[in-house]
Amino acid sequence: MQLPSRPRHKNSGFTLIELIVVMIIIGILAFVVLPRFDLLKGFDEVGYRDKVKATLEYARKSAVAQRRNVRVALAGNNLTLNIETCHPEGTLISTPPCPTPIALGTYPRNLPLPVPDRACAGPTNQICAPANVTLVGTASLDFSPLGRPSAAGAYAVTGESTQNITVEAETGYVH
Repeated sequence: MQLPSRPRHKNSGFTLIELIVVMIIIGILAFVVLPRFDLLKGFDEVGYRDKVKATLEYARKSAVAQRRNVRVALAGNNLTLNIETCHPEGTLISTPPCPTPIALGTYPRNLPLPVPDRACAGPTNQICAPANVTLVGTASLDFSPLGRPSAAGAYAVTGESTQNITVEAETGYVH
């Protein structure tokens, strides 16, 4: 008795040469196409805009809490915070005596941020823009102890798009 023979099946799958060719093509595409996809595009810009808003709000709240004038100065793409030594009302018990006449408007002390900006690598009272992001706007903005700015302020964070920040003249509200 003869056993039935099994039908021969053609081997299915890919050959080693086909797999290597496909891997080379994928490697070339990854090398050429992937760098053109900037997956983080826009995140630096939005993050910096939020950081500028938070810094302006912090300056206003610090002026109110410490009852001193606070200056936000724009230099290049960086915002710097400084604070008066004396109260505008004159000498109070908790503050050092002011020189006569009162030297307001000099902003001699740095106002350190709650968390120093790592992008600045040094100053604790400054925030710095990331690469390819610019900040333009009001050169200096002084917040009074009532939280009111010296004038309305406007800033624009520009990267791939432009995002605007406004400081209201009467209330100091930042949006």
